[in-house]
Amino acid sequence: MTLKNLWFAAAVTAISVAAVSNASAQSVSGSQGDGETPRSLDAVPDLASRKVVDRTPKVDEEQQRSLREPTLEELQRGFTTISRKKGGGEETVAPDGALQENIKLQSDGNRPERAARPTGEDPLFAESDRTVLGEDSRVQINSTTDYPFRTIGQLWSVDNAGNWSTCTATLISPRAVITAAHCVYSAEAGGWLKDYEFYPAANGNNAPFGMVSWSDVFILNGYIENAQTGNTPWDIAVITLSQPVGDNLGWMGYSVYDPAQSFKANIVGYPGDKPTSTLWRASCDVFDVNVIETNFFYDCDTFGGMSGSSIYDYNPDTKERVINGVHVAGNDQFNIGTRLNWAYFQWVNQNAQR
Repeated sequence: MTLKNLWFAAAVTAISVAAVSNASAQSVSGSQGDGETPRSLDAVPDLASRKVVDRTPKVDEEQQRSLREPTLEELQRGFTTISRKKGGGEETVAPDGALQENIKLQSDGNRPERAARPTGEDPLFAESDRTVLGEDSRVQINSTTDYPFRTIGQLWSVDNAGNWSTCTATLISPRAVITAAHCVYSAEAGGWLKDYEFYPAANGNNAPFGMVSWSDVFILNGYIENAQTGNTPWDIAVITLSQPVGDNLGWMGYSVYDPAQSFKANIVGYPGDKPTSTLWRASCDVFDVNVIETNFFYDCDTFGGMSGSSIYDYNPDTKERVINGVHVAGNDQFNIGTRLNWAYFQWVNQNAQR
């Protein structure tokens, strides 16, 4: 099947988050790092022996129909940042002036114009037959220590009962990764998960850069408030790591995805239905008709464990790889990414650059 003309592209009432007409930044550049191997802080445990639960949200069509435009008060509460420190303690930070301007200017249509850019499948992907949902078109990546794949890692999280879950995260600065909020916070498990471990470039039994611990994690209050009613539009998180491994490994750039444009999505992550800690990739088209304010829909093949994977496009003219969303959920018919519109871009950038 194809998503090009799915009903929800036009029928879903989108959560509306406005753009800032005079914003000074639209993108953050990536870096290939210095190519040196960072010092590992921790030994790598036997990951295959861990008890793993799947926390990937299953989103059906009825949940998508229930999306509505929130009030100004709901948006202001939603864009309040809730953060947690590894040493203990939680902090609540209201949106600053720039983010408040985005919220107050919602739906006025006064977005900066952005020229269409060339887009395509990452040339580092091996050639393979393209298929859609229904047949598995994923291909394993073995060269995990090459850029940009070494910026992508498996994220392990554990709850207070000792149950582990796996996701994917991507370096977006020397010491910050982007992922999905449900990878770090679970209402069913009682809130914040207990601990997080990041394994950049993991490849089966081999963790070439060891395990990197965390220091802070940031999510949106909108995710917590909507945990029981459908929080896909708020499903995004930033984690600050304990050391700046991006200085060595590099990081991926990220950009505002607004206004909507069709593009070729490249998704690389650690699916739970493949051998433990192996990296796989998929590629598919995202059509502008399948984009709402906070999300986009696509038919790239994914599985639990790929939650939090960056969705990036490749510009064949400039050779740039730019993240414009995060994979968060799906079902048998479509998959869902959180879209980096102006407000989410600002929120990610503020927390990634701390």
